[in-house]
Amino acid sequence: MNFAYTPAQLALAEELAVLLGRFEAPPKLRALADAGIAAFDAELWQALAEQQWLGHSMGPDQHHRDLGAEEQTLVAYEAGRALASVPLLATLLAGQALNTAGSAAYQDELAVGALHVALCLPPPGAATPAVAVSGDKASGRLSPVVDGLVADAVLCADAKGAAWLVDLRRPTARRRQLDTLDLAHTAAELDIDSALAHPLGPADGLRARAAILTAFEQLGGAQRCLDLAVAYAKERYAFGQPIGAFQAVKHKLAALHVEIELARANAYYGASALTDADPTTLSLAAALARASATDTYLTAAQECLHIHGGVGFTWACEAHLHLRRARALEAALGSAAVWREGLVDSHALLASL
Repeated sequence: MNFAYTPAQLALAEELAVLLGRFEAPPKLRALADAGIAAFDAELWQALAEQQWLGHSMGPDQHHRDLGAEEQTLVAYEAGRALASVPLLATLLAGQALNTAGSAAYQDELAVGALHVALCLPPPGAATPAVAVSGDKASGRLSPVVDGLVADAVLCADAKGAAWLVDLRRPTARRRQLDTLDLAHTAAELDIDSALAHPLGPADGLRARAAILTAFEQLGGAQRCLDLAVAYAKERYAFGQPIGAFQAVKHKLAALHVEIELARANAYYGASALTDADPTTLSLAAALARASATDTYLTAAQECLHIHGGVGFTWACEAHLHLRRARALEAALGSAAVWREGLVDSHALLASL
């Protein structure tokens, strides 16, 4: 595989990084947590809508950018680096799914930021959580739903393996806040009764795409952890020299860099598979990217906190925010172990062809 982003794609990623940098997440997340307010950066969301980042998966028009699947991975990466407290990935997935399914419903609302979408898909091989759909009406209980407190719609699946976009406003779904370790995103239990639902095709393909985008979010978070650890190792002095001069710290940072680059290669394989028409290839790439990135982000967050020492455990340090996020993403869409099992199954299927 020979995969690389073009200069134009990298320039777009840099543009998004600058925008996210204007809305520095850690201070806001701590302030919201102190105040007991659900995590959601409304100002950032509005800026993303105004600069046309939210509807770009649906084709060119005046509401959004003409960006494809590869550009979406860069969006996910930058969102992970910045700990962006908005339901960006699920909203992009919804736009792409609606476009692929040939439905124009909700697309204008997505593009202008008027529709926040949550994601609640079961892990591979799991039957729950699921909704029961009759005609165009969905009912059931979904839990946990990330960003469920701020969502206007949810991407979910029924027991038959079909994906649906369920409108939580028609009628209003009942929501119950759930405790979560993650400070960047809320979690909720949703009780849905005869809500309007739009079909999006097989859930397996949507879950694979979600796994690849999530892997890029995890990769971005892991890179941020390494950057934080390196910066601290250069400025923290002990015994008259930076702690980065000690072999124990240097070797730890070098090993983490290697692990991140391996995860990056696996994520790039996932990015290349997003445009592949073969569902087996997409499934294999998603399993590889997801399993690798999940372990890597968790390791990077733990090592970042260790290198910061006692400072890393303080409320004012960014390191613990990434550890919380890494743990939350580890539980989303199924654990790394579940995806490794899928990786084995995909290899077995390819070998039988």
